Amino acid sequence: MSLSYVNVDLSSDKMYAYLQLDLPPEGIAWPTYDEVIKKLREEGVVFGLKEEVIHRLLEEKSSKVTLVAEGVPPTNGEDASLKYFFETERARLLPKELEDGRVDHRELSLVQSVQKGQVLVEKTPATSGVPGTNVLGEEIKPVPGKDVNIVVGKNVAWEGNRLVATCDGEPTKVGNKVSVLAVHEIRSNVGYKTGNIDFIGSVHIRGDVESGFIVKAGGDVVITGNVEGGSIHAEGNITINGGIIGQDKSVVKCGGDLYTRYIDHAQVDAEGVIKVRDAIMHSVVNSGQKIILGTKKGMIMGGVVRAADLIDVQYLGSKMGTQTEVEVGINPGFRRELNEIEKRLPALEKELDMAEKALMILNRQQDLPPNREEQKAKLIRTSFILKAEKRKLESRREEILLMINERQLERGSIRVRQTIYPGVRVIIGKAVRVFKDNFNYALLTYNEGEVSIQPYR
Repeated sequence: MSLSYVNVDLSSDKMYAYLQLDLPPEGIAWPTYDEVIKKLREEGVVFGLKEEVIHRLLEEKSSKVTLVAEGVPPTNGEDASLKYFFETERARLLPKELEDGRVDHRELSLVQSVQKGQVLVEKTPATSGVPGTNVLGEEIKPVPGKDVNIVVGKNVAWEGNRLVATCDGEPTKVGNKVSVLAVHEIRSNVGYKTGNIDFIGSVHIRGDVESGFIVKAGGDVVITGNVEGGSIHAEGNITINGGIIGQDKSVVKCGGDLYTRYIDHAQVDAEGVIKVRDAIMHSVVNSGQKIILGTKKGMIMGGVVRAADLIDVQYLGSKMGTQTEVEVGINPGFRRELNEIEKRLPALEKELDMAEKALMILNRQQDLPPNREEQKAKLIRTSFILKAEKRKLESRREEILLMINERQLERGSIRVRQTIYPGVRVIIGKAVRVFKDNFNYALLTYNEGEVSIQPYR
């Protein structure tokens, strides 16, 4: 018999089938359960049938649109996850500051150590998920879970889904790279007794770094004492529980974060955050991110202090009007590179001009002797090399200027929690402001080519 009055509709995703029974013509009985099932199968509906619903619909002789079949959605896979069995944050290296401003060095966990075979990371793999089925009986593929990448560094290896140390040392995580660095510990001052230190891993010095001595490390450097005219170079973080007494000799550089109590007459460069508990005095300090001073003294006095994003300070300058320059909004590394390019280009143009003038003189001469021909060939090569270097430097200058402009849009800022004193010069992007009077509680930002001052509380 014709079942034209039995209407079947599918949802667009084929996950639901709906049935509507119109009143049959006179002389034609209501369809039976088997006839409805046959109609559904003719429409392709073969999965997830709600038999009790169909029976009830026929008993009630209802003409309502009714859900009579429902598919099973897929269960998407779960993303892979990593569980670390060592401390990955560098905050552990910062001394605990008590309420009275003193530092409790007993609370330091300076160097984290692991033993060979110790589990560093456990990976739970991603799952593929469970397929679903629509009302037509078609399989619906799930979205598989995303894998998580981990880069295997030095002295670690996979054992199944576990990353283990293959030697004793200090575990480190830089980005998604996990390594174990052997830690070189010095239980004395770095001085004539030890000589300079140059180590591939991390260095822990239980003393001072004396004047004129250099410490280089491929990992982190932790110093329980002071840096007294010495220099420190670390690819990782630097923690100095005392201070940097630069004596206009110290150069301290690191590829990560730096913590110290104070910086005095020194040059300090860090790609990460610089945290100083007490003061920065008469120094050149550069951070690729932020410079944050403590909440007690927290002073920057004299010198030049630059950060890409933020300088957060209690006091800027001094009551005596000490000339102090602070700059944000431009990565100091870009600024230094740009200055070097600007310095090199005029000298390069002078060299190129001299080479081309000498070449011009030789080109005017005919029948050059062999030594002159050789000189001419050298000048041609020199001119070619100098022109290539000039193009490269000019291209790099344009790249940096573009990055600087983009950087300014991010609005670097300077937070002064107490006072800006006269003699302070503030640079934000290309905007410059020199303070001639005291100014309290200020937030300095870049706005339409000027240094904008807003209240900071």
